[in-house]
Amino acid sequence: MAQLPDNSMTGERPVRLIASDLDGTLFGPEHSLTQRTIAAVQAAVSAGIHVIAATGRSSTSTVPRLAPVEVIDTAVCSNGSLIHDLPTGTTTDRFPINPEMVKRLFACVSKIDERFAFCWETDRGNGWDDAFNDIAFAHEDLGEERSLERRPTLSDRTTKIMVHHPEIENEELRDLLLPRMVDPLTVSTSGVQFVEITGVGINKATAVAELCSRWGIDQRNVVALGDNHNDVALLEWAGLGIAMGNGSRLACSAADIVIGTNVDDSVAQWIEALLSSS
Repeated sequence: MAQLPDNSMTGERPVRLIASDLDGTLFGPEHSLTQRTIAAVQAAVSAGIHVIAATGRSSTSTVPRLAPVEVIDTAVCSNGSLIHDLPTGTTTDRFPINPEMVKRLFACVSKIDERFAFCWETDRGNGWDDAFNDIAFAHEDLGEERSLERRPTLSDRTTKIMVHHPEIENEELRDLLLPRMVDPLTVSTSGVQFVEITGVGINKATAVAELCSRWGIDQRNVVALGDNHNDVALLEWAGLGIAMGNGSRLACSAADIVIGTNVDDSVAQWIEALLSSS
């Protein structure tokens, strides 16, 4: 059974918002919502709890993956770089990387090792280097064709840059890049072959905090769920941070509690237990 939050979250500080990561967290091992999770999320919303997604995915793949649940109306996408309104199908907010910093990023990383390959998300479409092809074609967010053939220019609003190396992945790649970065951009990992770079101080927590400010929700009344490095800031910021049992070491260390795995519908179990205790 998934652990319950302490009395401060169920009594004096009731849960008003649940912000959940998707892959490895809300989604099952097939990267989709199970019927039990759909029912639990719908029950939470019926009980007056706002449930939103907070994911590294772009809105391109997030929207169809969330369609079966119907009641999630907001998605923080691209690790906090944009906020998408599902009912209207519009991106309401973008928090892009400073264009000059984008230019310097390409230059400084390429100087480290010419084998680095890049992929970029912008307001004018997505693109990638030829060396990124194999990953891009298998990546649900990007599709089989570039919508932006060139690298970003100063006139583009670039929300996320992905960096791949043929021999180094995940946290090792992040640790290599961070001390060599010219600008203090946010570098995160999510269990895939590449690292993901967003603007200075931009992460899932900053976007969720922005939404809470608009909606009048105190961060102490927020529950965050996640499983990887790109969830750490949100897990630390929320009133209650919950890591998955299948989560990374960093995510589990940042959380207040650790529950079961996404294989076992543990987010659904936790929501069910929360609602039954209310």
